[in-house]
Amino acid sequence: MFRSWLGLHQRKTEETIFSPLSGRVLALEDVPDPVFSRSMAGMGVAIDPEDGRVGSPVDGEVVHLFQTKHALWIRAESGLDLLIHIGVDTVYMKGEGFRDYVKTGDKVKTGQPLIDFSLDLVREKATSPVTPMFLIHSDQIERIEIELPARAEMGLTPLMKVKVKS
Repeated sequence: MFRSWLGLHQRKTEETIFSPLSGRVLALEDVPDPVFSRSMAGMGVAIDPEDGRVGSPVDGEVVHLFQTKHALWIRAESGLDLLIHIGVDTVYMKGEGFRDYVKTGDKVKTGQPLIDFSLDLVREKATSPVTPMFLIHSDQIERIEIELPARAEMGLTPLMKVKVKS
């Protein structure tokens, strides 16, 4: 009985990360911003969104929702930290056109709505709507497989498979 109790509380060692948006999938080097395109922020992928809905890419917890609602940090059940940054230079919009459905500390499930945004307003006021999603701490990663299908469906299309360091 003691063994099974321990097994239920062990952290996952592998994590599948699903697309946070529906749209065209891009490699990070295709993001029109050098911080993301040169992988200075971390390893990951980007989505050119078809609409303004962002869903959770993993089961986990919201660690931080930026005040401007243009980005959020999620910790997956495996302990992996990832960031979704909606568009490029959207921080300058100061939250205009963004609506959040979660707050810091909320538990989330894959595909659960996190943020809606006006895609038209982002196209008008920001540099690009292309949305990078990347792993924040590379030291957490033992192995990563990145998938780049032509198109992804929010919460349904796996984009990264990560073996987490134990």
